[in-house]
Amino acid sequence: MPSMTSRAVGTPTAPGGGSMRTSRRGRLPRLTVVLVVVGLVTAACGARVGPYLGAGQGVGGGSNSNASSATTTPGAAASQGATGTATGTAGGSTAGNGGTNGGGTGTNQPIVAPPSGFNYDPAAEAAACKGTTGNTASATGITPSSVLVGNVSGITGPLNGSFQQGQDAAVALFDALDAAGGLCGRQVTVDKEDDGQNSTTNKNDVDDLMNKGVFAFVGSTSDADNGGVADMAAKAIPDFGFAINCNRSQSTDYWSVDGGSCYEPGGPGTAFEIGDGTFLLAQQQGYLPKKMAFLAYDIAISAQAAKQFRYVYTHSFGGTACYEDESISPVGASLESDVQQMQANGCQGVYTTLDVTGNAKLLQALQQQNVHMPYVGTTFDGYTPSQISLAGESAAQGLLVTLPFIPLDETQTMDVMYQQQLAKYVPGATPSGFGFLSWLAGQMFIYTMLEAGRNPTHASLLNALNGLKGYDAGGAVGPYTPGTHSVGPCVMDVVVKGNDFVRHAPASGLFCGGQPIAASDSHGNS
Repeated sequence: MPSMTSRAVGTPTAPGGGSMRTSRRGRLPRLTVVLVVVGLVTAACGARVGPYLGAGQGVGGGSNSNASSATTTPGAAASQGATGTATGTAGGSTAGNGGTNGGGTGTNQPIVAPPSGFNYDPAAEAAACKGTTGNTASATGITPSSVLVGNVSGITGPLNGSFQQGQDAAVALFDALDAAGGLCGRQVTVDKEDDGQNSTTNKNDVDDLMNKGVFAFVGSTSDADNGGVADMAAKAIPDFGFAINCNRSQSTDYWSVDGGSCYEPGGPGTAFEIGDGTFLLAQQQGYLPKKMAFLAYDIAISAQAAKQFRYVYTHSFGGTACYEDESISPVGASLESDVQQMQANGCQGVYTTLDVTGNAKLLQALQQQNVHMPYVGTTFDGYTPSQISLAGESAAQGLLVTLPFIPLDETQTMDVMYQQQLAKYVPGATPSGFGFLSWLAGQMFIYTMLEAGRNPTHASLLNALNGLKGYDAGGAVGPYTPGTHSVGPCVMDVVVKGNDFVRHAPASGLFCGGQPIAASDSHGNS
């Protein structure tokens, strides 16, 4: 499950979905969400930037120049303005300030990531190359004029439309960088493949791209992302993105700005841990219900995620699971019977690990049966305009979505830059949570590649990555140490109001009081 910030849905064993291969220049057409999303998304979103951000917003030069104001958490550098109001111990960004969640062990290891001042604008990145020697073919995938990276995402499959966003983000990021001059003069090409949300296909696609000589994977997004993990690890190929499956999250080759869905600190088959920020924030703000239902698809990773959320809710927060349904079909007609059962059981809230289609069916069923629950929450998979348009604006009102980043309607530098690049280089693509985290991971790839030198190797890139402490991705996320391969400590909630998502809690910045917490027993049973 995700970092208990929120976790996405999917299946590691879904059938079908053969490999679809193409370079970035020949981009895959945007595909639609299961059932009838295509018309709704087109009508609601088109090529506009919103509803998160109106057109014409400028992008500042420094990494934190427009960060949301907030009280920093203990252990966090004051310059990281978007780190929240809670009293948790998110790791700081100066040596020796390692916190419990994000800052490593507190040793005086050199810090690569500057707390402020690095300019993530593509023109500045293109001009930031270190070293004076000329470009060479320094590693597989690195020539004097090019860098080849791979992306394997679940473009087709049972949850059609959920994972295109990560691929779009990688395309936009590297197209913008290439237009500005590239990475130390090298053009970055993304070779993309579609795993059909099938773990075997994921493995085959990963192997195919490694055989083609990719230097790294960037922005891969799929519920079947467990398939190629072992093969990437065997060849020590870095993997930048957001992990949905636990084995990818805790792979030593995986690098993320906010961790992954979950991890098993004792190793495979032991207790899972996720972050408790989702429920802790709601509890401290006074809107966590005492009786809550949990809904998931009959898809392994979706069901596992719901069980882990339920375990944390009941074991650590004293809540009562009033109803569970982890056998919902992605192509089912409605969720009316679930709503009826939740109402009969006196549920005060519901949390889902469904996609936008399943969430829309739930919201419509609640409205049709005139059932009003104070808390209807979901993961950041639901943070997309199509969630509102598919459910219908009136039915979507009040839906809570937990995010691990500053929301996209606020003028934080990285928020704005992501949306502008997406609108320019992938017209019609919709900004989203998966997309933003993939884009931020790509920015971390660019930054550490620059730190790795004019002629990078896997060894020099790994050295740069291991030096990252309290990395905040330009103020877009809370400080996190990617080398921990754990879960991020910082979250915030947005709520649907009108035709948009608006900040719900905290009042500013991010809530960084979360901790990794057991989400199963010692045998991995939730």
